Amino acid sequence: MQRHTKIQRLSLLFLRVATGFLLVWIGLRRIVNGSAPSALSDMADPGDGATAALGYAAGGVQLAIGLCCVIGLWRRVVLPLQALIHGFTAASVWWAIIDPYRWYISGVDRIVFNSHVFYPTIITFAACLLLIAFRRQDTYAIDHIRAQPKSTG
Repeated sequence: MQRHTKIQRLSLLFLRVATGFLLVWIGLRRIVNGSAPSALSDMADPGDGATAALGYAAGGVQLAIGLCCVIGLWRRVVLPLQALIHGFTAASVWWAIIDPYRWYISGVDRIVFNSHVFYPTIITFAACLLLIAFRRQDTYAIDHIRAQPKSTG
């Protein structure tokens, strides 16, 4: 194996693990806090018990998707789901992507300060799209190992 091919594969592994663990941590936080995703709680106020149940369910789903991404299992399904979640997050803080220091856009910022800390959501979304585009080159994954032909020796 050429040196640059190994570096590319390690880079894809690192990117997959990093973006997957972001979902793991978000999922764990939702489970511990019982907090529903803001998009669901903004649509309606289902009450404290239902909000906690939604939080546990959303957290469990995010945790499962994140773990599958980290180990490289079922990537054909979980990588697009991961991109959808991170893309939705980026879209929900669009003002921080377009104007991270709040120099031009006013009246939409729901966060009192530090809008620039949300700018990396677009980077995370781009990383998810890159993982989908280069899924076949990401060979340090459980899916790739499972797809290898079994030797009959």
